[in-house]
Amino acid sequence: MANKETNMELLYGEAHISKGFNEVKFREFIQDDLIFPTKGVKKYYMKQDILIQDETDENDVYFIENGIVAATLDGKIVVDFFTENDVIGLSNLTLGSSPDYVFTAISDEVEVTRYRKEDLIEKIMNTQEGYLYHYVHMKNMIDRLLARQELWRLPTEERVIIVLLELGKKYGKEAKDKDTLCFPKQISKGMIAQYTNFNPNTITTILQKLEEEDCIYAVRSSIFVNTEKLETKLRAFS
Repeated sequence: MANKETNMELLYGEAHISKGFNEVKFREFIQDDLIFPTKGVKKYYMKQDILIQDETDENDVYFIENGIVAATLDGKIVVDFFTENDVIGLSNLTLGSSPDYVFTAISDEVEVTRYRKEDLIEKIMNTQEGYLYHYVHMKNMIDRLLARQELWRLPTEERVIIVLLELGKKYGKEAKDKDTLCFPKQISKGMIAQYTNFNPNTITTILQKLEEEDCIYAVRSSIFVNTEKLETKLRAFS
């Protein structure tokens, strides 16, 4: 397997592989009926519904169309978030493999296309492109894990600022004010605390400090993030 990965990198180049075989194009490849046709099924989940349960035989793969899904360790500690164009359930190509995390819908509704893992394995293992798509998917998952471990090594305030910016840009929405994002309501302070490996009181203290510095502000139950001011503070840590 390692030799095959090395050969692929030499043949295509790492940058070309990452760009040319991303999750969006992976989806197009799966939907291509010319080789090993596969059919997905639309599924809808409400908030708190579980898509994938840990310590169970999991034989389905989910392509997220809309909404936000949280991955939790033992169903308690949030370790990652997934949204449109992300793929979950494909970290292990073995049928009946037990997932490492519980995947739960945290938005009001999550729309997915569900595929039988057996069908995807056939397509992945029998085509060169399929192998590359899975390689990039696994590399992305590993990169996310390493980035989170690196995050935990950072000072308290820097860690929280990075999370506000990254999660705000990926899962939030642009606000009317310039350089401002509405942080996703679906991701609570408690989830931020788990994701950053802090206790909730620490998160509350840092958010209050950032609010006093006009880097964020709250309107009702929403948090608005001034990206320019947070990025300026982040540069000061360098």
